[in-house]
Amino acid sequence: MMNERIAKVRDYIQSRGEVSVSELQSLYEGYSSMTIWRDLKQLEEQGYIRRVHGGVISMQSAALQIEGVYSKRARENTRQKIAIAKAALKLIRPGHAVYLDAGSTLMAVANHMGNDRYTIITSGANIAIELSQRHTCDVLLTGGQISENTLSCSGAQAEAFISSINIDLALMSPSGFSLRTGFTSGSQSESLLKRAVIAKAAKVVMLMDHSKIGRSLPFTFANLSDIDMLVCDSPLPAEVETALKTQGVETIVAEA
Repeated sequence: MMNERIAKVRDYIQSRGEVSVSELQSLYEGYSSMTIWRDLKQLEEQGYIRRVHGGVISMQSAALQIEGVYSKRARENTRQKIAIAKAALKLIRPGHAVYLDAGSTLMAVANHMGNDRYTIITSGANIAIELSQRHTCDVLLTGGQISENTLSCSGAQAEAFISSINIDLALMSPSGFSLRTGFTSGSQSESLLKRAVIAKAAKVVMLMDHSKIGRSLPFTFANLSDIDMLVCDSPLPAEVETALKTQGVETIVAEA
């Protein structure tokens, strides 16, 4: 049973989200450093806090921050993402081994999938959870290190898993696209995984809403020559359309 002192410290940390070492010392005035360490260890083991450099953070607050980052992205261009998702779903055939990239657009695909039998491979932890509740889907999660911002798994373990799988169709999504830099991501490890998926897939379809066009992030994972089809939510700039035709990339415009 938690004693009154520890409960008071727990409530204080949860009310503020993050507490510095100096604040903790003022809370524990009259107590030894060993008592402070023992109490914090108990709170961490029970899942209330996490010790970080310079202090502690409330796990309740950390969970809300993680949810906030992803939820904000998921709420952006919702109608457009659903339109793109519904167009992409028409490309999936029963029995296919389909890779769903991580991200809110692919989550929209997962939310609108029917009851046909599919084998779904994904790096998105939330996508895997959503689809695992359906008895008609065999769901394979890549494993690896999970990102707090994208809920995506990546890293050497995920890449090794992808190398062992045959993929009929890969539905991918970038964080940005420009003719100069191609399809880009803000994460090096996620970009490496995306490259590995594209190399293994028989067909690659890029799903992208208009907000990604003209945006460039540090890590390129594909160029137009690496994909077979692009699904977007509005007509593309003329120079992009020309480049797509030059590379033989089919385009579907799924207007919301």
